[in-house]
This record gives sequence, structure tokens and C-alpha cells, in this order.
Amino acid sequence: MEDELLNAVRVTPSTKIRFKCTGCAACCRHVKESVPVNSLDVFYLTKHLRDTGLDICCTDEFLAQFATVALLDDCGYFVYFLKSVGEDDSCIFLNENRCSVQPAKPMACRLYPFMVEPNEAGVFRYLYSREREPHFCGPVVETRNWMKKYFQQEARVFMQVDFADAVPIARLLRSIPEHRKKEALFHFHRLRYSEFDLDRPFLEQFQKNQKQLLAILDRMAEKTK
Repeated sequence: MEDELLNAVRVTPSTKIRFKCTGCAACCRHVKESVPVNSLDVFYLTKHLRDTGLDICCTDEFLAQFATVALLDDCGYFVYFLKSVGEDDSCIFLNENRCSVQPAKPMACRLYPFMVEPNEAGVFRYLYSREREPHFCGPVVETRNWMKKYFQQEARVFMQVDFADAVPIARLLRSIPEHRKKEALFHFHRLRYSEFDLDRPFLEQFQKNQKQLLAILDRMAEKTK
């Protein structure tokens, strides 16, 4: 992920680039800890796999089988990445140069070659990755049109909420003593990744869970004062 960001170029909504997917699957190989799966991704990937016949019924089962955890900050804030397999560290969902979860593929894959980051005001900034030069040929694509197609309203609201809550969650985690950190991280995982009904709309559940998580962490931090 860090290597990809080093090769990222800031663009505006009107920026046009040449891009064409060649079907080579190069962007699906050598991706160890490079394909993040956020709460939105985990929800829809789990739902897709369940609905297409896999014996899986909840997000925890998906994470156990298909994801790996990585520490984002020493306060304990963690994230998940898709597992990679084989000598070339291919995405676990790569099947003979084709994505086996195409309808529900993670946001990072849907937006490629673009990336999105919100700022403190909730305004989105766009970048694109120049990591794989052979992709930058073919038809011209405009950033705003690409985002309109692949970065839709639910994902926008999710990312704004997620980004806005990240700093206060990390601050609260830092204030919780070590002997209670395991309990705090249990709630962090439960409310950000686990406690979802796959048959109900995602966004309302996520927003409710985030508020509950902040309240729990705030109470835990308050007890240490």
C-alpha cells in the first residue's frame, strides 16, 4: 500500500488520463498487505459470497478465511487486508487472471487506477497510481466520470464518517490503559467489522455502530481519569 502511494499523482475532477484494463491481472499479483478491505468492503464481500453459495454466514467468517489484520497505529487501531496466496502473492480471489468476486470487489479495486482521500472538511481529493505503466494507454477517462461510476453515494458517506471518526477513536484508544486495551479492541472489532446484519442496509448499521463505539471508548477512557 505504501509503495502504491509513493507512485500516486494528485489529480482534479477534470483531469483526464489514458487507461485501459488489459486483463493481465498484474494489479492482482504481488499484493501482500496491499488490498485494504474496509467495513463496507467486508460487508458486501461477505454478503456476495453467502448469496452465491459459499458456506459463510457472517463477516467474522469472511475475515477469518480471506483477510489478514495489520496494525495501523500503535494505539491498537487495526485494519484488514485481503490475504495473498502463492509464490507471487496473488489476491486470494484471483482465479486464472479473473476476479472471482467482481460484483463485490473492494473499493480499492473498483477505483483503480484512482484513489480517494477525504480531507478534514469532508471534501474528497483524488489521486491516481502510476505503479503499472502499461495500463496507461487506450481511451481517455476523466476523473469525475470515473468517480461518478465507481465511487457512489453510499461509499462516499461511509468514507466521510469513517475518516471523521478515525482520529477521535485513535485518541480514545491511546487514553485507555494497557490492562483494558484488549477489551477496547474487542469492541473496536465488534462494532466496526462484526456486528452487521447482512440483510439490512449497511450504512445505517455502520453509523449506529460508530456512535456506540465512540461512546464505549469514551466511558472506558473516562474511568481512567
